[in-house]
Amino acid sequence: MVAVAVVDDDAEARERLRGFSARFASEQGIDVDVSMLPSAIELLHHYRPEYDIIFLDIEMDDVDGVRAAQVIRETDASTILIFVTNMAQLAIKGYEVEALDFIVKPIDYYSFAMVMRKALQRMERRRRHAIRLATRGAVQVIPLDHIDYVEVRDHYITYHTADGDIRVKGSLSDAETQLDNGNFMRCNRWYLVNVDNITGISGNLITVGTGAIEVSRSKKQEILHAITRSMGGAL
Repeated sequence: MVAVAVVDDDAEARERLRGFSARFASEQGIDVDVSMLPSAIELLHHYRPEYDIIFLDIEMDDVDGVRAAQVIRETDASTILIFVTNMAQLAIKGYEVEALDFIVKPIDYYSFAMVMRKALQRMERRRRHAIRLATRGAVQVIPLDHIDYVEVRDHYITYHTADGDIRVKGSLSDAETQLDNGNFMRCNRWYLVNVDNITGISGNLITVGTGAIEVSRSKKQEILHAITRSMGGAL
């Protein structure tokens, strides 16, 4: 499912983008859920990082698209922003908020489909090499190779990363699902370890990042083999 928000004070433009989204979804064989918002104020009111892609009209009353994008970026670094504008020269503002692209009104389907394909490619790259963690109303995109190990206690997951610890609700199974594209393994009932980041193993202790984790007897041989494969058989 791709969650899309269309934010535009022009009802005709909103309907056009909704129709294009339905056509694109049908052609690509994907599910696209479109939310229609008539103002940036409505988008920003109790904003939550729930959209994969946001189409933002630049020229809106009260709060324009550029200002709305700046507010979004204060708590959401990963949502893909695409500006919609009557004047292409206004889209230069997109660089300030890391917008993916812009499309010019009146919007044609070819331009829409091209920018949607570009957005989906970015989403796929992020899904392969990073995870998104929602914490206290903000979203952090964490590259998989920055995660040293994952710890689960009392229904909370702590991601121990090179940039600090991040704690969210969940189970070890939830973490395994999110980290499926990385080289992570269980080393006991509470921990997942990034095999690529292991710096040492002695007895029943694994050294990874700044931490030392106990590995269960049943998992030790399996992890040693994984380390060997990770090093190209050079252990």
